[in-house]
Amino acid sequence: MVQPKLILGLERRSDPDLLAYGGAVVAAMKDNAAFPQPWGDGTPSWAQLDVALLAYRDAYNAALTHDSQKIVVRNGARRSFTELLKRLAAYVEFNGNGDATKLGGTGFEVRQEHARATTGNGALPGPMAGLRGAPTEHGGRIELRANRAEGALGYEVQTTATDPSSESGAQASAWSHVQTVFSVQRVHVDDLRPGYVWVRMRGVNNRGQGPWTSPLRVLVT
Repeated sequence: MVQPKLILGLERRSDPDLLAYGGAVVAAMKDNAAFPQPWGDGTPSWAQLDVALLAYRDAYNAALTHDSQKIVVRNGARRSFTELLKRLAAYVEFNGNGDATKLGGTGFEVRQEHARATTGNGALPGPMAGLRGAPTEHGGRIELRANRAEGALGYEVQTTATDPSSESGAQASAWSHVQTVFSVQRVHVDDLRPGYVWVRMRGVNNRGQGPWTSPLRVLVT
């Protein structure tokens, strides 16, 4: 079974290439009938993407003078735009459900891949392992990493500010959905209060959800 997948490789693209690629995505996703707005939790809005693209383009043009400070601004604008594109790609691939027509109309490049047997035979995603997290230099942000779950097309992230092992934290309502992501490498969770937060993840596909990881406590600075 052949399944379409998005092609990103954003970090490897030159600035002109990334501007062209990202510009095509932003243009294609405006009023896209296959992906009506508002998009899912943790997914940037079209307006946010457009603003970030314009900021990156302006910063790129300004840095053509080779001014060191303008290059720093350009690099920051590139990172911000790239992060938004990754979050949008996660939403698009998960909600596209392998529909080549839908994915092909997003501006993202698409390749055909042979789906894993666990995805094609109706199985739920397998268990995840290796969940780890750490604070970042940005206040209120943590970074998560984990091993991929067999058969997963995306990954759901939840947080709680209450220790799940306590009586109050054990309640299901204590967990809040943060976002659904495409990759388990460098998952950023923002707007957290300083202190400790507990996180958990699970794989998802168009058949359902896999088991949650054990809760992980992460320091927020």
